[in-house]
Amino acid sequence: MINYKNIGKHSYPWDIIMPYYRFAVRDVFYKECVIVGQENIPPPGTPIFIAANHQNSLNDGLTMVCMFKDYRQPVSLARGDFFNNNVLAKFFRFWRVMPTYRASDGNKADIRKNIETFEIASNILKNGGAIMMFPEAMHQQRRILGAFKKGVPRVCFAAEESADFQLHLQVLPVNLHYSHIQQFRQKALIEIGKPFEINELLETYKNNPNDAYLQFNQKARSVLKSMVLDIEDAEHYEEYNLLREVIRYNRICRNYKTYNYYDEFKEEKSVIEEIDHLKANFPEKFGNLMTETKSYLTALKKLNFRDWLVNHKITGIGLIAKCLLMILLLPFFLFGCLNNGLPCALTNYITGKMKDRVFVGSIRLFLGFMLFPFYYLGICIATSLIFHSIIIGISYTILAFLSLFVYYRYRVILLKLWHSWRYYFKRKNQDIEELKKLKNNILQYF
Repeated sequence: MINYKNIGKHSYPWDIIMPYYRFAVRDVFYKECVIVGQENIPPPGTPIFIAANHQNSLNDGLTMVCMFKDYRQPVSLARGDFFNNNVLAKFFRFWRVMPTYRASDGNKADIRKNIETFEIASNILKNGGAIMMFPEAMHQQRRILGAFKKGVPRVCFAAEESADFQLHLQVLPVNLHYSHIQQFRQKALIEIGKPFEINELLETYKNNPNDAYLQFNQKARSVLKSMVLDIEDAEHYEEYNLLREVIRYNRICRNYKTYNYYDEFKEEKSVIEEIDHLKANFPEKFGNLMTETKSYLTALKKLNFRDWLVNHKITGIGLIAKCLLMILLLPFFLFGCLNNGLPCALTNYITGKMKDRVFVGSIRLFLGFMLFPFYYLGICIATSLIFHSIIIGISYTILAFLSLFVYYRYRVILLKLWHSWRYYFKRKNQDIEELKKLKNNILQYF
């Protein structure tokens, strides 16, 4: 039986491992990890409840750990079925994660365990600690903000009550956004909003807790909704989702010389808001846009093309030059494959067996964080013994690690080059001409 009572106590092993972990997440796993709004984080010693949208299963909590400059040690609350495996449960306990149980899981005995969990969380807040939790209580496979459950307000009000309603708890909203939730070397955004208090709801809580929970969720959801990318139109979700990428890519290429992932996110959010405005005020125009977008999406799937190819300037000379460059870089790719192919193949094999694809990114991060250091240590020992030099061993290991990025990027570029050739040879086909026409029509709406 794992004891969570002292989970809020400062962990010195955590202090030791954090620099490596931050490097592994922000600089290795993600190609770009942008954190904005760190000035909004209250100072250490302030009780903070971090409420975030839930897009990427375990990666959400694992990524948010990186947002504290002062190496604070927040405690997370996660769904209880993750803790059924004792090995995973011990790992989560070390990582300062406690289980919470949902009524939808069907086990009333587990639900009663939440009382102890919420009490521990309240004590952590009362002592000036930080708690992270996801009000939706489940990850969303789409870019939407789901309904909020009662778990978050229960913890917050219980903490205030335990401090005689003098805690002045700070609720910190966080927007999490990813370019892709499954793949390695993608982009991540952590946007930290301004904290708010719940003092105005304390009297309501004293008289009717359920009303206070409801009002808390309404306030918290309103704040988070203003921050996140929320596609509410379920009927046209695929069209919205495609348009946010098409228009964002077009605007970034046209209007930005330098940009980061936060700039990309703001463009995507702007696109969604513009489409919603069109839907509310010009329904006929909105209907035409959805029809053309659906046709464009169907054509892309039929031809197995990505949007970035359409209307992209592709020449035979340019493609030949890229092929020659890829041939010149082939030895670097082979070196990367030699040193990283085995662990990458193992990771792909394990994630390929998973039925719930939302967890793929989390497993990739977990395996990379846990296994790759031992793998590179083995390379270092082997090369040191072969060449009878620790300096050569360390140097080779550093090169092997750096070649991981070359290996992965080469594969991505090679795939793009293959599709570019396909597009080039079909560029005069009627299907391609229709694709270009559809995209040009779509761009005229924005």
